[in-house]
Formats: sequence, structure tokens, C-alpha cells
Amino acid sequence: MTRLLLVRHGRSVWNAVGRIQGQVDIELDDEGVRQAQRVAARVKQFDIAAIYSSPLQRARVTAETIGTQANLPVVCDDRLMEYQFGVVNGLT
Repeated sequence: MTRLLLVRHGRSVWNAVGRIQGQVDIELDDEGVRQAQRVAARVKQFDIAAIYSSPLQRARVTAETIGTQANLPVVCDDRLMEYQFGVVNGLT
């Protein structure tokens, strides 16, 4: 049986203050890095065959943390990026 594991990125600097990110490339904050490490520890129990990620650093760093645990590379795909919200990016 094939399983699909969907993992949301760890908390970003803008998530922490309630800002709309869209495709603005915002990094994880310290809590987001810890969240990525915790989810990586949890999903290593699964036999992961591949890891795909948005190229945005908050998603990519989360995926790379999982990839390190699973000994797998991360394949970035622009089609996995969040929506572009235009003028509302950065607003709370």
C-alpha cells in the first residue's frame, strides 16, 4: 500500500506574528526549526521513498531536515509553492 505523508513547514518568522506570506521567501524561526526536527524524528518510522518540497526556504528547510533523517534528497518543485497574494503579502 502506498502512503502519502503531507507535512506543513515549521513556523516561520512571519507565522509567529500573523503575517500573510504567500510566495515571500521567509525563513523558519527557532521554534520552526525545532518543529522540523520533531517531525523528522516522528516520520523516520515510515519507509519514505521520496521527499518533495516547495522551493521556499521555510518548506525546503523543513523537508531537508526530514531528508537528513531519512537519508534522502529533497526534490523542489515550484508547483508546490503557496499562492501569490500580491499586495496583501506581509499584512497581518
